[in-house]
Amino acid sequence: SAFGLGWAVDEALVPHFQGADSRHWAAVAILVGIMVVRTVGVVARRYYAGMTTARCRMDLQREMAVRLVEMPLARLRSRAPGTMLANIDADSESAVDVMHPAPFAIGVLSMLIFAIAGLAAIDLPLMFATVGVLPIVVGASWATAILLEKPTTVEREANAAVTAATTEIIAGTQVIKTLGREDAELERFAGIVDTHRVSRVHVGALKMGIDTSFSMIPQLAMILIVVVGASRVASGILEPGDLVQAVALFGVLAFPIQVIGFFLTDLPISVVGRRRVDVILHEPDDPLRAQPVDPLPLPAGPIAVQLSDIRVGEIHRPRVEGLTLAIAAGETLALVGPTGGGKSTALDVLARLRPIDAGRITYGQIPAESVADPDLRDRITVAAQNAVLFTGTVRSNVDFGRGLSDDDIERALGLAGGADLADILPDGFDTVVGERGVAVSGGQRQRIALARALAGDPGLVLLDDATSAVDPVREEEIFAGLAELDTTVVMVTHRVAAMAAADRVALIAGGRVVETGHHETLLANSEYRDLVAAYERGAVL
Repeated sequence: SAFGLGWAVDEALVPHFQGADSRHWAAVAILVGIMVVRTVGVVARRYYAGMTTARCRMDLQREMAVRLVEMPLARLRSRAPGTMLANIDADSESAVDVMHPAPFAIGVLSMLIFAIAGLAAIDLPLMFATVGVLPIVVGASWATAILLEKPTTVEREANAAVTAATTEIIAGTQVIKTLGREDAELERFAGIVDTHRVSRVHVGALKMGIDTSFSMIPQLAMILIVVVGASRVASGILEPGDLVQAVALFGVLAFPIQVIGFFLTDLPISVVGRRRVDVILHEPDDPLRAQPVDPLPLPAGPIAVQLSDIRVGEIHRPRVEGLTLAIAAGETLALVGPTGGGKSTALDVLARLRPIDAGRITYGQIPAESVADPDLRDRITVAAQNAVLFTGTVRSNVDFGRGLSDDDIERALGLAGGADLADILPDGFDTVVGERGVAVSGGQRQRIALARALAGDPGLVLLDDATSAVDPVREEEIFAGLAELDTTVVMVTHRVAAMAAADRVALIAGGRVVETGHHETLLANSEYRDLVAAYERGAVL
């Protein structure tokens, strides 16, 4: 375009003012062509840069989602949900923001070379005056990286704190309201938001100063070129068209310098975002999901389980130690005991959601480490007190992508005491439950989650207080449904009715099995009897 402008000045504009014949129509055609080509180039560049950035972010978010799903459960539970949300949302965006100017910043390197070569062809002094700008740009870029890294890290951490505080307030709204702590929580939240605001303004002010500096450098260089070029035109060394061509070439050069500057300004921010994303991406694989060399299939039907001398946790402070328990195929076993005794940990071990530090687990005489994880997940299901539902219908939550038939889904809902949901809910089993099941009650959520665990012919069903929000009458229906199901059931419970309905009860305290037997038999044990009495009074041990 610079050569076209120079030609138009020498062949059309100057002859026109001198009264000579000019080739103005050719000049107009060239200028229009330049405008069209540059416009198409800008639109195409921005479109593909935006598309590439969006795809890179999508891939990054997918990778993080995969890592979160495959992360060991203990590691996942130790992470703040708000921080993980910030990693997936804001940090992933920061990590790829540098992609917006990157294609142009790379492409303009060729423009830079051609512009310098063109200036050298026109006039070497003008070329040297232009090249002198580049060391300034490099030095400013190096200073930018140092200047922005720490403030950007602080800003990203402050953003994660805002996200974490938001999730805490949403999850704890009931507690906040019942204790009348709205003002205190709003004040705390305002302080966190203000900290983020201050850090964000600080980063913005630094970026503004840096961007302004990068914008000024080419303008100052342009003044130098005009001054030097005008003196050389006046001395007859250059033609006016040469000066216009040189100025146009530097205009081509100045914009890439600014773009490279903006790119280098965004680079430290993207580096910080990428580091925060890498915290998730570099998490180690869950050892429990490792594929065995020669996997063995689980037996069909109900699964028998044997826990032998299990220890979970460090030797000096184990969660469970010496846990030994045999569960017969088709048996319904209730795990009871004081708070912190190891019941939920035992359930995690049975579900292969928590690694053991010592001991042995077998499923139907097959060592747990010899069973492929997909086979294990097909045959072992879990339902917890905190029933988790996903955005979708009742039917889709029970199916959960397993391709179950409508008959299987409705049968599972019937076994879980949820058959009446077809009449109670507005659209029956096709009612959308909303995010986290907000459109249904706590008891309904538990029954839907329990139906999900009972669907698909599982060989082992693990229930962690999964009927705590269900009324006693409905709970009796559920226990009757479990009795009909040809499977092994292990349930952590605080309900005396559940203990009485179980084939056997295991009393767990201090991380080990104290005693097992039928509910009526264990009542002769003073520790179990005191526990049952406390449950009946509604006390918590």
